[in-house]
Amino acid sequence: MIQKIITISILSLVLTGCMSESISTLATKPVSLTQKEEPTDEFIPRSINLVALGDSLTKGVGDGSDQGGYVGRITEMLEGEKGIKEVQVKNFGMKGHKTTNLEKRLKEEEVIQSLQQADMIVMTIGGNDIMNVVRQNIFSLDFEPFRAEQLNFERRLTDIFGMIRDYNSDALIVFVGLYNPFKFMLPNLTEIDQIIEEWNNGSKQIITNDKYGVFVPVEDIFSSQMDQKLLYKDEFHPNERGYTLMADRIYQVLTGEDITMKFSGRNE
Repeated sequence: MIQKIITISILSLVLTGCMSESISTLATKPVSLTQKEEPTDEFIPRSINLVALGDSLTKGVGDGSDQGGYVGRITEMLEGEKGIKEVQVKNFGMKGHKTTNLEKRLKEEEVIQSLQQADMIVMTIGGNDIMNVVRQNIFSLDFEPFRAEQLNFERRLTDIFGMIRDYNSDALIVFVGLYNPFKFMLPNLTEIDQIIEEWNNGSKQIITNDKYGVFVPVEDIFSSQMDQKLLYKDEFHPNERGYTLMADRIYQVLTGEDITMKFSGRNE
């Protein structure tokens, strides 16, 4: 009996030692856990800041649908991009503004702060500069006063771009070109088409010299006699259909510029 008890005790000690060794081995054995990689920035939808500058077209005058002209429409289109969660808009467009007015506007503190935070800047300017020449020379219209004013316009536009870049060096600047609003109001002034073309060519050169500048032509949208319904009843501003086509053109150009990648590297 005593021998049986001794045998059971020895077996118990051996088994306990084996279990302790196994537990010790498990406790000290290193465990490798594979951590799931975080998605890269380009796959995370983000908010962008859009600042709109310029004249009555940027303000949306003539848009009977109250969608905010081309700015409101392009905002909605951008928010449909999978890489963009929302677009926060500051619209500083003002009816009647010329390049001289915009230069002053760019010195206002609210505008400066908005531009500093902007990811994209959209702009229409120049239509009232041309209208001013027409008013001053209505009885003797020829190329000379328009070409003289074009030089002043291009100088001011260059200064405007310089001021914007002082506030923000890498925001995307989208400049929407001019169209001929006098085609139906003053159909005999066929020279205006050439003047618009010359002003657009000068503007395009200034804009495309900027690394992040994009020129969007819209003159052809309004160039056909069949498209008279694209203008508001004042026969100067676009109506809701005109603004929709403008926004479509802007979005088309932006898509070619790979807009999501433009914003993926900027901070929230």
